[in-house]
Amino acid sequence: MMMTDSQLKNLDSDEQLVRTLNDKLVFQDQALDLSYDSLGDAGVMLLARTKDLSHVTLLDLSWNNIGDLGVRALAQCPTLKNLTHLNLDSNAIGDDGARALAESSHLPNLRQIRLINNQVGDSGALHLVKSRSLNALEFLELELNRIGETRLTLFPDGTANAALRRLNLRKNKIGNETLSDWLQTGAFVPLNHLNLGWNTLDDTGAKMLANSRTVSNLEQLFLDSNAIGNDGALALSQSKNLAQLRELFMLDNEFRRSGEDALNDLHLRQLVDRHLQGTTLNLNGRRLGNKGLAALARSDALQKVETLLLRNNHFDHKGLQALVQSEHAKNIKSLNLMQNTIGNKGMMVLAESAPFNGLTTLNLESTGIKSSGLLALAVSKQFPQLESLNLSNNELGDRGMEFLGAAENFKLKQLFVWRIGMSDAGLAALARSKFLDLEELRLNNNGVTPKGIHALATSNHFSTLKKLDLRGNRFSVNTFVLFTESPEFKALEEFRF
Repeated sequence: MMMTDSQLKNLDSDEQLVRTLNDKLVFQDQALDLSYDSLGDAGVMLLARTKDLSHVTLLDLSWNNIGDLGVRALAQCPTLKNLTHLNLDSNAIGDDGARALAESSHLPNLRQIRLINNQVGDSGALHLVKSRSLNALEFLELELNRIGETRLTLFPDGTANAALRRLNLRKNKIGNETLSDWLQTGAFVPLNHLNLGWNTLDDTGAKMLANSRTVSNLEQLFLDSNAIGNDGALALSQSKNLAQLRELFMLDNEFRRSGEDALNDLHLRQLVDRHLQGTTLNLNGRRLGNKGLAALARSDALQKVETLLLRNNHFDHKGLQALVQSEHAKNIKSLNLMQNTIGNKGMMVLAESAPFNGLTTLNLESTGIKSSGLLALAVSKQFPQLESLNLSNNELGDRGMEFLGAAENFKLKQLFVWRIGMSDAGLAALARSKFLDLEELRLNNNGVTPKGIHALATSNHFSTLKKLDLRGNRFSVNTFVLFTESPEFKALEEFRF
């Protein structure tokens, strides 16, 4: 009896499937990538029922047209006992498939399940969250499913899996009612990380979260792109149940200025809790911006701070204005403003900043200031204790050094002025200064020639200098001798050129 065209096609397809599986399994790799192989339920059943998968720890079956039938076969596969990561993204898996995984006795080491872009609803999701079999499950990704589409009337028994740490429910259809149900089931109790972004929560949902004891272990909470307004934002910012929260993401919601300020205050409190060590608060690279700096200025925790590090935080003179007006900033002795574009306006703000009159160290590297801005600092009487000043990588030129050399309201011990566009005239202005008491001077990568270096070497105002760095300038053959044999530089310990 001859085979029909359809039967021949199926036979060819089956043979191709077998060859694909054999080819992928021949090397016995721990990571088995079968994504985009169009296995379908039949292929997964063949894999689970005929192949030894005991060597596999990571199995990727994304984009394979797999439904509940195929997932059930996986869940019943006894050789998957060593599997730790399972990727089932972009298939057609629903509640039955999710429940089969949740009840499997063959996946004792499974730590992560990815089911992004499938058809799982509340029932399947909660069975996974409350699984009594997947005792090692820490990470569950359920983005782009059908959670919240149909409200449940019957919920799975038991408590949430104690091992579960991360739950991603982003881009589902979770509204206030669904959230209320989930909170009552205790599904969030063990979590450190919860993503509810791109759902339909409003102020009521935000208040539910804020008032629920089941979220007390959260360290990261994502609520981006919902419909949360001022009241919800305020409730979250004041919640006693979110004491462990370190990061709250709420971009693209509907709250106004007061809600935004409250959330900024919360974010700032979280940063202080993590980064205040003794009297040093290191907020380098935290992208605070002007609004974040205003929140810092409002924080009474600033009273404990003596060293404040704010490098690369994307604020300008407006954020700095809020900080210098803070009643809590009076104990700051060391301030790093590096890589923030405060410019000359920021220097004017600093020059009038009475709260910083105890400042001993100031870093203004790469802040966009020019000579006129430096003049404001040089004539200011607000920094009588300033000893260390970094002005590097700003366009200050010789004029800026003339202003600094004439500054009589503070006596610097450390001065960093590398790459500021200084020439011989600028160095000569420093060499003439009667107001510097330097122990360290670094002026790398300027336009200084032997003429300027000679002016420095013959100055009688540098008897206390211990460290000198002239690298990246032009030298003469006797530059080394000029300093090492000079009676004016007897204290010199480190000389680099």
